[in-house]
Amino acid sequence: MIARIRVIGICAALVAIGVFAPMVLNALFDAFDMALGWAGSLVVVSVISGLVGILFLMAFPHISSQSGIVAVKDRIKFNLLAIRLFPDELSNVLTSTAKTLSWNFAYIGLNLLPMVVLAAPFMIVWFQLNSLYAFQPIEAEQQQTVVIELHQAVSPQDVALQLGEGLRLDQRVNLDDSAGPRVLLMLTPKAEGSLPISLSYDGDSFTKNLEVGTSPRRLARMRTSQPLTEFAAAHDPIVYFGDPVLPADSFLQSITIDYPAASLGFMGGGEIDIMIWFVVVSMAVGFALKGAFGVEI
Repeated sequence: MIARIRVIGICAALVAIGVFAPMVLNALFDAFDMALGWAGSLVVVSVISGLVGILFLMAFPHISSQSGIVAVKDRIKFNLLAIRLFPDELSNVLTSTAKTLSWNFAYIGLNLLPMVVLAAPFMIVWFQLNSLYAFQPIEAEQQQTVVIELHQAVSPQDVALQLGEGLRLDQRVNLDDSAGPRVLLMLTPKAEGSLPISLSYDGDSFTKNLEVGTSPRRLARMRTSQPLTEFAAAHDPIVYFGDPVLPADSFLQSITIDYPAASLGFMGGGEIDIMIWFVVVSMAVGFALKGAFGVEI
């Protein structure tokens, strides 16, 4: 029980650090990038995924019922064996199949607590890998749409826009409809660099840079004042580890630049490919080493 509380406490602490002191985790993952980044994003993601698989393997027995998992797996094997030994007895096949399915539900139930506890560290690692490797800067002369979402009380016409040198404004559209007040910008960068897009309203001002032909360590599409809301809506898979979070009472709800996905070795890249590779590698390492660690999964 003490070990279980310790593991749950560590997972909760990681979440708290990610929310209230994201720079701590940023520094840790930046160190991995500086040490291994020369080998390419696929190598770094693979190494981190493998380490996560080992850490999950170390934590799993403390937050799961190992004896229960063994017993349930034995029951499943027994019923599958009964089906194979007596395939011609319809009643036996039906009964054993029903029991196999019921014990599979029991197996899933035994894994619910570990899945819930370990989900938060999993997401934190995924967010970090996204902020480092999911996106890439645009190129000069490549027109870009920027979507600015404002809080309900703010009129789009009252928001002042200031662009950095090297950015050309092709079109600005102010919208205030059922989707809420928004400003759409069509911009064309004329030079490379971190080109600022600054927005001002009622004495407050916020900036998000448009990265053009640069090599930033971290790159986020969105800067937002509602990171958890945007994440729940599947709009922001980076949350706290990209651009700094805007104040909750800011006139600016979010500003989004649709950066293209960066390649991940032989994969297309982007958040989903990073998640797929992360899950595949961490699970492969976990299953490969579970015997050495004496862990039942």
